[in-house]
Amino acid sequence: MTKTYDTRSREELLSAPHFAPYLGAGRLAEIGLRELRTLDAFFLYAAAQDIAVPEIEDFLAFVAEDTSPRRLENLRTALDRLLPDGTPVLRTIRDAIRIKQPRSRVCDRTDRDTLLASLAMAPYRDLPAMAELGLEDLRVFARFLDFSAARSITVPTVDDYLAFAGDVASSRRLRSLKIAIETLLPGSPAAHVILAEAIARKSPPRLSRAGSKPRPPAARRVELEDLPDEWRAQLSRMRVGAVAVHERAYAASVIDSMIEVLREFARVQIDAGAEVTITIEGIRRMEARRTELAPDAETARYTLQGDRPATRHTAVMRLRQFAEALGIDGLTLAAIRAHENALRADLDSVVPLKAGRYNRLPDLRETWRLAHALLEESRTTRRRQSQLRLINEAFCIAFWTLIPLRLEDGQLVWARDITFDGARYQVDIDTHKEGEPLRGRLHPGLTPFLDALVCRGMDAAYLEHFRQDALGQGLPVLRDISGRQLSREYPSTVWRKHMGTGAHIARMRIHSELGQLGPDGVEMALAMNAQRDPRTRHAYQSESVAQAQRRRGQDMIDALMAEAFDSV
Repeated sequence: MTKTYDTRSREELLSAPHFAPYLGAGRLAEIGLRELRTLDAFFLYAAAQDIAVPEIEDFLAFVAEDTSPRRLENLRTALDRLLPDGTPVLRTIRDAIRIKQPRSRVCDRTDRDTLLASLAMAPYRDLPAMAELGLEDLRVFARFLDFSAARSITVPTVDDYLAFAGDVASSRRLRSLKIAIETLLPGSPAAHVILAEAIARKSPPRLSRAGSKPRPPAARRVELEDLPDEWRAQLSRMRVGAVAVHERAYAASVIDSMIEVLREFARVQIDAGAEVTITIEGIRRMEARRTELAPDAETARYTLQGDRPATRHTAVMRLRQFAEALGIDGLTLAAIRAHENALRADLDSVVPLKAGRYNRLPDLRETWRLAHALLEESRTTRRRQSQLRLINEAFCIAFWTLIPLRLEDGQLVWARDITFDGARYQVDIDTHKEGEPLRGRLHPGLTPFLDALVCRGMDAAYLEHFRQDALGQGLPVLRDISGRQLSREYPSTVWRKHMGTGAHIARMRIHSELGQLGPDGVEMALAMNAQRDPRTRHAYQSESVAQAQRRRGQDMIDALMAEAFDSV
């Protein structure tokens, strides 16, 4: 196939008779050679077809064999410089280009007054939020009203929305329509459910960036694959619960902690040129390394960062637990137990970090006010992302105040973990760490927060419908704007943001508040926290007794002081 190229110069082109009427045009010199050649070809085509005033069909026929609108674009550029503004053919050529290659954007120049005067806009023109709606979004909304009227659509479906944007490739038009509906009809499911689904289908899939940036290798730990084969085999058995009847089955979180300590222990032994085996010498070597690497007092974020007694004790306890599972010799195991007991005795030598954080917590009344303030703010916020964030944050503060779940138990799902009996919400959770069930009716004070999670910022008139939908589909309780479940760390993120520490502190507060009621209060706190460790019970019972004795002693002092003042 051969293609003929036009190699004529500008002077040769302009010498043609059909250019004679335009030689005096002021902007003729601004027309490029390529555009001028295209204009010459069109003049010849129009003369052959006896075209006086070209229509859209004439321009399209001129480029009928072309696959792109490039020659029409060249012709438009030439005509823009050749003809005065407002010449009808300039609009015609643009319409032809748009038909040759449809664009996602339609140039609608209708003004606001004309749009509001239309019959279809009558139910909406007097809405208070109409003045806040942008002109471009108003134009899209008006087009959708005309589209719906032409097809007798009263309740739009996802397919209706997709048909409205069927001539474009992107979801921009639907997103503009969503802004209009959200502005004019806040809380309408049409925007947040049906139209949102249409936008999701129209939009290209979003590629996750998770794992795209590899995590740098740990500097103070070996990789799991570098642990001794015997250790890895034992850890695998512990993971699946394949232990003897007399052996303890550890929770997944405990095994994760154990693996981290074992990796650190192995790194220290390898760096020291020692055998990777659990010995009391190896443990002391690891403790010395931790002390060496701990930040100094000036740069530490808190006292003894990285080398606190609780940190030492936990590490040795994990090594002892794994050593017992491995079945090492009894003499070494006895030495490790003795060292662990000595470290446990040192725990009272410093104030626990969580105790200091607990003392800085707002009281229960202020906490509850904060949760309600966030919930109220969500009702006046216009931006949907902010609205859902405030609802989720309010729920996390309120729910974890009364039900202090561990994070691995906090990824709640409707129907599985939270149900509704027609009058009250109920909770039914099998906790991970202790395997203790947490069941019962939830306090009525949590109902507004759960209702808000169900409605997700939409009108409360649809509460029953959305609740049945959430329970029927088993949707996550905490979701982002796209409907995906939030991470398990989200409740702690919220508590750190508003309370200054993670959600784990809620368990300590339950113990502190209920512990004031004595042993019965401690038992209630253990049940609410899904705890069964006898040492936990003993510690909090001892603390509750000590607090009661202090209160009684203070009362006696107050009585003595009152007698002394009365006698004066």
